Amino acid sequence: MMFVSTLLPIFLGMLAIGTTATTTLARCNADNCYRALFPCPSPSAISSASVFCATLTAGGTTATNFPTRATSACGTSASRYISACACGPTCTPFPTPPCGSPSGTNLLTNSDFECGIGPWIVQNLDQNARVGVTSAASHTGTHSFESRLLYDRNSQDPVVSARLSTSVFSVQPGVPYRLRFWSYFDNQAAGFIGIQFNGEPKRTLDAGDAGGWGIWKVFEVEYTPVTDKLDITLEFLYGGVASVVRVDGVEFGYLH
Repeated sequence: MMFVSTLLPIFLGMLAIGTTATTTLARCNADNCYRALFPCPSPSAISSASVFCATLTAGGTTATNFPTRATSACGTSASRYISACACGPTCTPFPTPPCGSPSGTNLLTNSDFECGIGPWIVQNLDQNARVGVTSAASHTGTHSFESRLLYDRNSQDPVVSARLSTSVFSVQPGVPYRLRFWSYFDNQAAGFIGIQFNGEPKRTLDAGDAGGWGIWKVFEVEYTPVTDKLDITLEFLYGGVASVVRVDGVEFGYLH
């Protein structure tokens, strides 16, 4: 009995040492392997690395799907990945930009109407027309701006039924810019869109232009501001046929 009681503490001590050795496998080592696995400028890479790290165990067992971007720095040894994963992502979280913020070279806010109508300014000038953001159809995202003439009418002369305008924004006078947007007309007689810069008519887009109706088609027009402030207006003009006209993906930025 004395022999057994003497061995028991020794066995327990060895077990404790073994347990400690296992847990130290997950010690953080922020080396080149770690930097390759968690590249801070790439939120998507950090996300995929976190998913990969979930396949690891403290004992060193891992799947074989090592992230390609990290294999040159980490090799295929599970312990290197376990060490990097133990550090976890340490990058400063990337702030989520406000919905509809200007992106890239586009100076316009909420240019694809995914955040409602603001800061666009809408005027409904026709009691037979309806305007607003719709989810019925879109070219980019899930929403677009829609102007709809509800009923046929006797007058065939085009009438301005609605206006969609940007708020005033800053530009560089004397520098060429380009306005680009996608439009949809549901029939051949669906009127046209008039484009104005600072209230001055510049171009018109007819339902039959650039590929016809029943499809999304892109329209571009160049403009060089003469002042440092600008607003852009799209006028929706209808004749006598009930029609639907939509606009989406509006961009305004430097020409070059």
